[in-house]
Amino acid sequence: MLPKDLVVFLEEEKGRESRLAFSATLAGLWQAHLIATFVVPRLELNRHASFAVGHGVAQMLHNHWDHVERAIAETKGLHDTLMERHGVTGEWRVSENECSEELMLHARHASLTIIGPSPTEDRAITMLGLSERVIVGSGRPTILLPTEWPADRIARRIVVGWNAGREATRAIADAMPFLVNAEKVQLVVVPEAKAQSLYGLEPGADMARHLARHGVAVDLDQHSGTDAGTVLLDQCSAIDADMLVIGAVGRSRISEFIFGGATRTILENADLPVLLSR
Repeated sequence: MLPKDLVVFLEEEKGRESRLAFSATLAGLWQAHLIATFVVPRLELNRHASFAVGHGVAQMLHNHWDHVERAIAETKGLHDTLMERHGVTGEWRVSENECSEELMLHARHASLTIIGPSPTEDRAITMLGLSERVIVGSGRPTILLPTEWPADRIARRIVVGWNAGREATRAIADAMPFLVNAEKVQLVVVPEAKAQSLYGLEPGADMARHLARHGVAVDLDQHSGTDAGTVLLDQCSAIDADMLVIGAVGRSRISEFIFGGATRTILENADLPVLLSR
């Protein structure tokens, strides 16, 4: 069953238009309802905001809101154009001063969430960057989309990471709308990265058969080693993959979400869309 509603979060200027265009293309293919949520950047997250004094504070506020209003108007115009072009229904939302939990509700009321890439040194600190760990834990699958990923490059060659865990099982189930329509799916197993007893006599074979019963064109690829994150990224490069599917392995604390080694390696280094479930 294809997802019937998607939510895309839009915040930074860099990559905002391509993320919206990719989401609209996907909604058109699935004839899904697209919810575009523009997250207003918080001024306190601007590293230069604390340097303003006196009259400069008022001018800074004026410039900030002038920039925000223009960005909202321009992105809303693109949203309306894309909805008409792809023949799908959509919603336009503006999220202002919402906390992480409130932002997560947008994701919980849709089948799939699309957000920007993980924060890096050259990427601004944003509200979604701070709450990415929460969105991944929203109970819905999340796609982390690289900046400027082509709108028409929907997953045809997919690498799936399999470690026999609950998160990976959930990710495969959530990714099924992509997997059944892919030209090539490579199921990658790194047995030494987890207890061998979880995999059975032939690691990955049972999951490969499960996918094949659904009509997925799957190849089983067993690897030695312990660095599963690097192995998966290398396989993505080897087949020029359009998507990587993994379970988001980590642990929650009261105020933070800490990803495990393989997941963190992928989030920090992936240059293709990553579908994560937890």
